[in-house]
Amino acid sequence: MSHPKSPTIPVWTAILLSINIVIGSGFFASAQKISIDAGLLAPLAWLLAGALLFPIVAILAKLSQRYPEAGGLYVYSYETLGHSWGFITGWVYFIGTVIGNVIVMHAFSGKLQEIPAIAGFLQNIQLQGVGVDMALVSFFALLNLRNIDFLKHVQILFTVLKCIPIVLALGALPFLFKLENLMQTSLNWHGLVIVLPLVLFSYIGIEACCAITDKINGGGAKTSRVLFISFMLIMGIYTLLQCSLLCMHGTAAVDPFTSILPLLTTNTQVIYWGNALIHGALLSSFLGGFYSMFYINNWNLYAIAEKKGILFSDTFLTTNKNQAPWVCILAQVALILTFQLMTTDITQLANMDGIGSVSAYLLSACAFLALYKKSTLGFLAIACCTVFIGICTHNLLQPDTQIVPFLIILFLGIGMHILGSWYNKYRKKTRMEQ
Repeated sequence: MSHPKSPTIPVWTAILLSINIVIGSGFFASAQKISIDAGLLAPLAWLLAGALLFPIVAILAKLSQRYPEAGGLYVYSYETLGHSWGFITGWVYFIGTVIGNVIVMHAFSGKLQEIPAIAGFLQNIQLQGVGVDMALVSFFALLNLRNIDFLKHVQILFTVLKCIPIVLALGALPFLFKLENLMQTSLNWHGLVIVLPLVLFSYIGIEACCAITDKINGGGAKTSRVLFISFMLIMGIYTLLQCSLLCMHGTAAVDPFTSILPLLTTNTQVIYWGNALIHGALLSSFLGGFYSMFYINNWNLYAIAEKKGILFSDTFLTTNKNQAPWVCILAQVALILTFQLMTTDITQLANMDGIGSVSAYLLSACAFLALYKKSTLGFLAIACCTVFIGICTHNLLQPDTQIVPFLIILFLGIGMHILGSWYNKYRKKTRMEQ
């Protein structure tokens, strides 16, 4: 069955999509902690992480040109490593992305419930805790039933809102720059090592546009451009912002964004309404990442079903009048809600998210080496993936780490893959006998 024909998006929309997925809660919530732990080396952390990720981005860019179809990492492994390894790549990536969405939505829900007016309203309708998460996930599932033109307009909105705290931080730097913040801050090499895992995982999602290569104008060639442009923009934004925050706040334990206006003015109204706008913009960054990744992950599952990689594949290929894969959407919602009910511990969810993403990166690097056996770039990508795996392994060895939910969903999917493969062979054999 061929992929349903639907409208495509221009390169600039795909770039905004990538930026909205990657730049969000990971950076906004951890920027000042990184300054505190790494000191003057805080901006270097983003450059170092970018250097480690560059070989992975480069091989994905080349693979997107060779296989310009929906599915991204799953398709690359499927075409080079075979049906089963392809499924494992696609499935662990799908699970990792689902868990990432759980983290973002739970964090957004928590921040939303800190607003007194909204908290009071939710209390009146007796909707609290995980119930708010579920309601928000259901709402975004409905939005994903719309067509891709709707996605284009949403990306513009989220990008504009996300730019507010970024522009404020960069614009305020000339007025709030303090040389003593730099003079009194040390070079903390040990702190750089400590924050590196946090920085690395703030980049995860840069590969997401590969899953919708067929929906980007120009296909694989333009997807490669989207990957490089968005990656360089994100790395530049991260580094400049970290520099700005370090120059303005040093290593003080403050909210790096809402503390800017009180340093610029004493007008209480400007501070109140300005910080309300900043707070709303920061919340929108959670939503932008969730909505974008939720949309893309639906097509990851669709691609697996299109290759007959899972039981009931034909059912997963069902689309609505807007060409949205509504069965895949419902499946993703079900998994998100399942993980939310199993655990809401952000640290544990982050560990599971890392395992899924890193495993998919590693298998994609193996797929690249299967095609280009003597490629130095491929070996560099393997080495970088090994760094990620070392980080995940370290986290898994910590006390009270929860991995059971991930393993349950992983083996459930593998079981559906085995049954699906057996069923497809049985059908093929039956038809041949007839």
